[in-house]
Amino acid sequence: MTQATNVLVVGDGPVATALVPMLETLGWSPVVATTMEEVWTGLAGVDAVVVLSHHDEVDAPAIKAALTSGTSYVGAMGSRKTQARRREWLTEHGVTEADLAALRAPIGLDIGADEPGEIAVSILAEIVAVRRGAAGAGAISGREGPIHPDLDPGTAFCPGG
Repeated sequence: MTQATNVLVVGDGPVATALVPMLETLGWSPVVATTMEEVWTGLAGVDAVVVLSHHDEVDAPAIKAALTSGTSYVGAMGSRKTQARRREWLTEHGVTEADLAALRAPIGLDIGADEPGEIAVSILAEIVAVRRGAAGAGAISGREGPIHPDLDPGTAFCPGG
């Protein structure tokens, strides 16, 4: 029998709306947080943290909290520009390069996902791959270049929360 998985979903946008029922379908227990107070409360006992928020006061602080909590999976949605902003904040606030190596950002497997439901599938698939130790799955964070190569720079819509 597979061990239960508790997932903290940070953000409440369209991807979170798609992801939460998928997590529940797997028998996992999602907790949604939109504030840092909720993040701190929700971190207790989670196996994975998925940061979907693009709010400056929540996203990078939630990533830092997750990385320092020892959670086995930490991923964050967002463009390369958003990831660079977060990385700068994180390093300025004491997160080491070794800690950052554990962050999966941009989050998800590289399946060409564009719509919220597809992005949720990509995220869920990456969590499963990490839990199962599947090395063959291609993560977006492991690829260079634009997240959406078929779109002009700056034209992708990010359905974040």
